[in-house]
Order: sequence, then structure tokens, then C-alpha cells
Amino acid sequence: MQVITTHLNADFDCLASMVAAKKLYPEARMVFSGSAEKMVHRYLKKMNSVFEISRIKEIDLDKVSLLVLVDTQNPARIGVFQSLIQKPGVEVHVYDHHPEAGNRLQASKAVIKKRGAATTIMMEVLAENGITLNREESTLMALGIHEDTHSLVSASTTSEDLLALAELVRLGADLNVVAEYIQSRLNQEQLDVFNDLIRNIESFNINGVEIALATATADHFVEDLAYVVNRVMELENLTALMALIRMDRRVYLIGRSRTKAIDLAEVTREFGGGGHANAASASIREMTLVQVKEKLLEVLDEKVEPLSLVRDIMHFPVVTVRKEDTIKTVEKTLTLFNLNTLPVIDNDVPIGLITRQIVEKALHHKLGETTTADLMIREFSVTAPDVYFKIIAPVIIEEKQKLIPVVDGENGHLAGIVSRGDLLRVLQVDLSQDENFGKAGWGKDRRGHKNVKSLMKERLDKKMMALLESIARLGDEEKCAVYVVGGFVRDLLLGIGNLDVDIVVEGDGISFAGKLAAELRGRVKSHAKFGTSVIILEDGFRIDVATARMEFYKHPAALPTIEKSSIKADLFRRDFTVNCLAIQLTGKGAFALIDYFNGERDLKDRVIRVLHNLSFIEDPSRIFRAIRFEQRNQFKIGKQTTAFIKIAVKKRLVDQLSGSRLLNEIILILKESKPVSCLWRMREFSLLQFISPKMLSNIRGLEILDGVESVLSWAKIIPFAKSPETWFIYFMGLFYDLDNPAIDQAVERLKVPMRLRKRLGMDLETCADAQRLLATKKDLSPPEIYDIFSPLSPEAIIFLLAALGDDRVNKYATLFVTQYQGQAKLSLTGDDLIRMGVNPGPVFQKVFKALRDARVNGRVSSKKQEIALVEKQFL
Repeated sequence: MQVITTHLNADFDCLASMVAAKKLYPEARMVFSGSAEKMVHRYLKKMNSVFEISRIKEIDLDKVSLLVLVDTQNPARIGVFQSLIQKPGVEVHVYDHHPEAGNRLQASKAVIKKRGAATTIMMEVLAENGITLNREESTLMALGIHEDTHSLVSASTTSEDLLALAELVRLGADLNVVAEYIQSRLNQEQLDVFNDLIRNIESFNINGVEIALATATADHFVEDLAYVVNRVMELENLTALMALIRMDRRVYLIGRSRTKAIDLAEVTREFGGGGHANAASASIREMTLVQVKEKLLEVLDEKVEPLSLVRDIMHFPVVTVRKEDTIKTVEKTLTLFNLNTLPVIDNDVPIGLITRQIVEKALHHKLGETTTADLMIREFSVTAPDVYFKIIAPVIIEEKQKLIPVVDGENGHLAGIVSRGDLLRVLQVDLSQDENFGKAGWGKDRRGHKNVKSLMKERLDKKMMALLESIARLGDEEKCAVYVVGGFVRDLLLGIGNLDVDIVVEGDGISFAGKLAAELRGRVKSHAKFGTSVIILEDGFRIDVATARMEFYKHPAALPTIEKSSIKADLFRRDFTVNCLAIQLTGKGAFALIDYFNGERDLKDRVIRVLHNLSFIEDPSRIFRAIRFEQRNQFKIGKQTTAFIKIAVKKRLVDQLSGSRLLNEIILILKESKPVSCLWRMREFSLLQFISPKMLSNIRGLEILDGVESVLSWAKIIPFAKSPETWFIYFMGLFYDLDNPAIDQAVERLKVPMRLRKRLGMDLETCADAQRLLATKKDLSPPEIYDIFSPLSPEAIIFLLAALGDDRVNKYATLFVTQYQGQAKLSLTGDDLIRMGVNPGPVFQKVFKALRDARVNGRVSSKKQEIALVEKQFL
């Protein structure tokens, strides 16, 4: 894997350089090592998917073979990617415009030139390689150069920057877009100070914190120096900046910081100033610039709180298990050391994590002899000993990873671990001192849940919103917590209509359903065993109400056993994270989105993930639901979830599903709008073998089903006597290439009901007969066309056309449905023939055949003519 990244606070020069690098390394994935500036986020949102940026957690650091760094060469400023520096097997390429920078890393390839912007360097490299840019790319490159050169008037601007920008304009860069995102310019006096500060920046590493110190001198008063310092801070992407400006017989000290390691208010108080922790200033008399600088460095050394490194926090030695250890062995280790999570290693290299929860569920399902490698968590982050501890905090907090392995950068061997407890101990003081900690953010309640009432009013019709408000009102009156959950919430966030209202009640759901039915004048059906009810309103609308419950499975593929529980446990029992969303309808947190398992994030990332490692073991039917949902919404099954599907298939757990459950899942897939894509996916996962080893083993079968969709377009304009059942056409396709013993085995595995079994057998047989007859003769008469197509059901006709893909056969089918089928309806009945003197027997078939042929040929069109034909030929 190849990765392109930049420093921790990406600006337009970073983004432009990354996109340019992507042109040089087309297989690489672009990733921000940290955050990006607000205007960059705004730009990317507007551009939608033109420039695709990956998330850090999508990158498997163990698989990275090439790391491309742009606009930085400082390993301390690339976050988790620092662990890749000097790692065996990882090549590092650097493109940077700070030749004077300290803390340079050793790179396999380095292009470092003095330019006003890194983008200019990338333009030069692209030109050398004959690579051109489109209009959008040219505009972004112009943005990068404009921002870092302060629209070409910064002291750092070079002639190469001007030439590069001129070329971008020639290529079609939209300067209106550039103007939209570049902030207002400095006046001449401010610009002089700005350039002076840029020229005189020095970098100091004080107790692990990088602090820039810049000096300038002004002969006259310059207004708004704080704004000038802010621009230097933004341009140079600095963590902390102390600016000293000599002006009007004073030295002005202006400090700006993005880190809590420095309290600037405390620093400036030493000079008679003050302010806030991240922004402060002082006006200093009777000291020279040099004296102030020397004293400032002494104060910083005293005031800057040393940052913790991972090596200062991590635990070692580490209790581990091997990938080949059994689940029983892991359980003994967890119990012996009273641990909840263990690293899984292979030759001292961490390859996964295993938790007590996974182990306990596996033992419950009698999987004690299963190897750890089969059930371990495969998607996880690692860190390095010399990484600052604050960098890994988001992995524990946001990604909910309970334990982070610390690896040696040289060989990837396990050097230690960092746990949630370690994080809490380090953050405890910071959290208790942070005056904003615990305060609600915009649009969130006190617990940090997002309020979605306005979104609901925007996307739901008034009737649905009024219904939910009625449910909420009753819940408040009954003093019970009520939630709307599952697919309704998922589709609300996706902007898809969904009228399946599922309500969960923490308490007595059946009692609540009864009261709600009375209020809404509906009727209710309840199932006490499962704690569920269905309310049916007068107009037929249904509301499902359930008691919050948890499930456990007595054996793999069993139906669940139910117990009352909380909303969190109720959501946890569901299949995928995107279906584990709820909206609280009652109490102080009314209309807040409840998302315990990062379902909203997975919706945005369009990823299907299971909640726990034994999900498919407990219920293998979830595999088919995962495929169905993935293909319906153009999502992607996550890497970890894919691994679990493959393990379930390897263990043949689908065999434990009853035939009726498996058939139901197959029919649901075939009723999707694009069932063939689901079948392709099932074939990729080797799922069809659980119906029949030979099913769709030949790719031709899927190609035929691909053709069904175009034939269905034809069928929509053809007046079939009965509308075809689309799912059944695809169902026929599953069995089309099977021989009779294989068909018998498959329908028996699925426990296909007898009526459906007979229908399938009849349609397959008549299809085969029609195909043989069509192959024997090229030109057919109207009676011959009728004889071939009349035994076929509408579904069989459509499937036959898809299977043959023959324009001649398409023409015959159209004639049959639009003309001959209607023309062949006879007026005479068997009773009529008897009254005419025709004796009952085999002759009746000959008579009706002759009448139909005459009808189809147009020789007979009335009852009178039918009588005449019978009298002439049979009496």
C-alpha cells in the first residue's frame, strides 16, 4: 500500500501538494495525518468526491510499503505515520519547501527546494514527468500557491512560484474560486512586519513541545499586530508561536498556541501582560529585543509542561496469546491475569486483539477449540514508543479501541501496550481543569448526543411527525423511556423514505402498546413470550412496539432467547452498526440521536460492519442481510466483517440454518431492485454451495440473469394476462443449469413448499422444451409460435428470452403475447362439440388444435366460423 500525507494541520498548500503527489503515485491513498483547516474542509465539501481523502483508520500501517510526505520533513508532525519512519520495508519520499527545517528525517527520495509553496515544487516535478492537470486540479494548485505566498507578496515568494502560477492560469485555474477561499490581504505596514517575522522564525523544542519564536522591527506604529501574527501562525502551520516585535520604544510580545501544554497567560504574566491560555500578549518597556528573547526562553522552559511519550505510559512486559492458541487457552490467560483484552502475536508481531466478550460468546457456542486467529479483531491501530501520547488518544476515545499495541519501528515487534486506563489517568487532570469539559456543543444535549428534531421535521411528512410526537407524549405521561429505532432512523439519516416504525420501550412494551393503541384508535396484537406488539391503525398503518431486550443464542444459528434489558443492550443485539441507531422520543433528551456503536459514521463512510466477532456464528442469516443491504445502498462490507463472513463459510455455519430460513433470505435477495449484484456477491463468498455445490458454478448462469433486467423493460410494455413475479424469474435462474438430481437436492435443502416446487419444475421443463423446439426450426408459422409459447408462464417466457438472447425469439414472443395469445381464445366448448355430434375422446384435442391454428392464422374469427370448420373437418 502507498500513502500520501502531510503535517498535522493541513492547509491548501498541503492539500494541493497531496493531489499533485497523487498524480505521481496513482496507486497511493491520500490521508490527513491530523486535522485540516476550516476553509480546506469547506472546499472539500463543496468539491464532493473530486479529491478522495481516506481516513486514518482505513489505513493498515502494516501494509504500507511507501510513505510520501509533502510540505513537511519533520517526523514529529505526521502523527501515527511516524511509526513508519525507518521501518524495514517502508520507503519514504519527501517533497518540501523548507530547506532550513530541523528534525529532518532520512528519506529514500527527497526533493527539497526553497520555494514559497510546496505546490510549486510539485508543479516542477509534474512538468518533468510530462503530467498535465485538469481545471479543478489547476485551481487547487493555484489556491495552494496563493495561500502560502500570501498572494505572491510574502518574503518567501520566489520567481518559480510566479512561473508556476502563470502556468496554472494558462491551464484554466479559476481565480474566482481562489478569491473565494483566500482571506483578505495585509496592508503594506502589516506586510513588512509579516515578512520580517517569516524571515526570522526559529524553532525550539521545549520539553517535547515545538514552539516557534519570530522577531520583527517596525519604525512606525502598525495596527492590528495580532492579526499579522495569526497569519504567520496559519501560513507556517505552527503549533505555538511567540512573536516579538520592536516598535515605538517597546517590545510587543504576542503569543498564539494550539496546545494545552503551554498556558500563554502564565507566560505573558511574567512580562506584565496576560490573556487566555491559547492567546495572550504583553507590552514590555526598558528591555531590548535580545533581552526579551532570552528571558522568554527561560520562562518557556519553566512554564511549558513536558508532553508524555508513549514509552512513558506504556506497560511492559505484555501478556499475550499466539494466533494458534485455542479460545480455551485464551480464556484461562484472561482469567489468570484478570484482563479483558489481549494482543494476539505471530513471531512477536501483533496481528490482532482478542477480548473477553469474544471469548465468552465463543465458549457459549462450544467453539473452545477454535484458534484465536479465526475470531480475533483484525482491524486495529498500533503506535510507537516515541510518539506523543496525545496523538493516540483519539484511537481510544473515538475509535473505541480498548488496547493499543506499541511496536518497535525497526522490526514491528511488540514493545508494550497502552490501555483505556492509561489514557484516563493521563487525561484526568486536563479534564478536571478544562472549563469547557462536559458542556454541550452546538446541536447536542448534555450527554453529547446530536438532536435531530429539525432534521425529522425537514424529512418526514407532517402526519408521521405528529405520530412520533404523540408516541413521545404518551411515553412522558407514562414516565418510560421510548425510542424509535433501526431502519427508520438509518434511512432518515440517509434521506430515504421508510414507513416501518419500530418503537422500543425501556419497561413494559406490551402495556405501552395497549395504551398507545387506545389513544390512536387502533387494534393491537401482542406476543408475551418476545415482549412485542403490533398496533394496526384504522388505515392499515402498522407500528411495531417492543420491550427493550437482549438476546443470547443457545447454539450457532439458533433462534434467540430473549431477556428484558436496556436500550443499549437492545441495540447491541442487532445485526449491523448502521441498524443500531435510535432516536430518544421522551425525557430531557427528546429527539436526540443515540449512537453507541458509531453507526452514523459508518453510514457516512458507507460501510457495513457487524457489532461483534461472533455475529455470523450466532446468526448466519446475517450474511445474506449484509449482502442485501450492501448492494441496495451501494455500501461496502468492511474488512473485518468480510473476514468474519469467510470464517463462517469455512466453518459451514450456513448449513445450520433451516431450509425455510435460508429460502426466505434467498427470496428477499431476489426481491431486491438489483438481485444479480447480490448473487455475484454470494458467489464471491461461496454461499451458493449451501444450496447446491453446482449452483451458478458456471458464470454463464449469472450472465443470463444479468440479461433479465433488459427483458423486464420489454415486459413492462407487453400486455401479459398476469403480471410476472420478478423474483421468481431469478429463482428459476438459480436452478437453470442444474441437472434433475441437483435440482431435487437444492429444493429439498431449501424446504421449498410443494406448490412452489411444482411451479418451478413445470417452468423449467417447459423452458427446456421451448428451447429445443426453437433450435430445430428457423422460421415458424403462427400456429407453431403459439404451440411453443402457450405452455410457458409469463416468468418462463421472460427467462427464456434472457437465456437465448435471440432477436428472432424476441419477435416470436412479442407476437405471441400481443396477438396470438388473444386470437387463440375459442368460442366453442366441449359441451358445444357434444351437442354438434362430436363424440368425447382424443378427437377433442384435434378439434381444439385445428380451431386454435385457424384462429391464430386468421382463417377463423367468430363462433359461427368455428362451427363451420368443425362441421367441414370433423363431421
